[in-house]
Amino acid sequence: MSKSVKIGITIIILLTVIPVYYIFSQQEEEGKNPSTKNVKLEQKVAKTVGTEIESETTGTNALTSESQNSPTLELSEQAIKQEISKEVQETAKTTVEEEKEEVRNDFIVVIDPGHQRRANLGQEPVGPGASETKIKVTGGTAGVATGKPEYKLTLEASLILGKLLEKRGVKVIYTRTTHDVNLSNKERAEIANQNHADLFVRIHADGSTNRNVKGLSVLTPSEDDQYTKAIYQDSLKASQLILDETKKNPAVKVNGISYRGDLSGFNWSKVPSTLIEMGFMSNPSEDKHLSDTSYLTNLLTSISDGIINYSNSNK
Repeated sequence: MSKSVKIGITIIILLTVIPVYYIFSQQEEEGKNPSTKNVKLEQKVAKTVGTEIESETTGTNALTSESQNSPTLELSEQAIKQEISKEVQETAKTTVEEEKEEVRNDFIVVIDPGHQRRANLGQEPVGPGASETKIKVTGGTAGVATGKPEYKLTLEASLILGKLLEKRGVKVIYTRTTHDVNLSNKERAEIANQNHADLFVRIHADGSTNRNVKGLSVLTPSEDDQYTKAIYQDSLKASQLILDETKKNPAVKVNGISYRGDLSGFNWSKVPSTLIEMGFMSNPSEDKHLSDTSYLTNLLTSISDGIINYSNSNK
């Protein structure tokens, strides 16, 4: 093989490998640590090119310089491109798998879309053995700007949240997937209990006579609630992690945590529980935001991040 051909091949190798090495080095700086893969890639490319050159060199003494240049360079360049393409694809696949947070494959979340089409004004005990009673399930609020009832919004949000969690390995169970049900707050909690949920997530929206009030709140069982002592700590951990993630979202106004001992949905629950008031439907701008799919998905992504963090904290 002529000296010019060898020089040409060397230049192709350098022009191809250096940009790839630079890209992978940049990934390393961003915390992806692909240095080992860079070395392997360079070795594979060099090995592949060497093999191609060796195979092309056999029997080429009878060829002219012009006939040698074209096939050798073409085959070597093609080999480089194929090897690089293969490595880039494998690296991209590995990077996605590494970035996706692992979740226990047995982690179960029961999502409860608050309310239903028709309220049930019948009474039920506020907690096991309680003499005090509360309405089984109220009708909820409605959007002042959209006119959308809370029970519709909560189901829309719950289904989005469920899909986000399922994509990350969580087993999701819904207390309802339609508006035409008759489920009391006690019965909703019992669905979580019966399924041995790792977390019972209740989705709601707020309302106020003051239309200026807005913001997301996370409700959690009270420390001094006689019915929720066994789940208080884990419930608080989940609530706090969800709140922490929503605080990172610049699009969402976050009010904080509220401790509640008067909610039968908490009091009947034997598993860690949290309730998210996504915002005020009585505030015109927030009501519109909550009916915007992009905003709602963005908000629920932060909530799902908090739930994943809770799952990982219990490994």
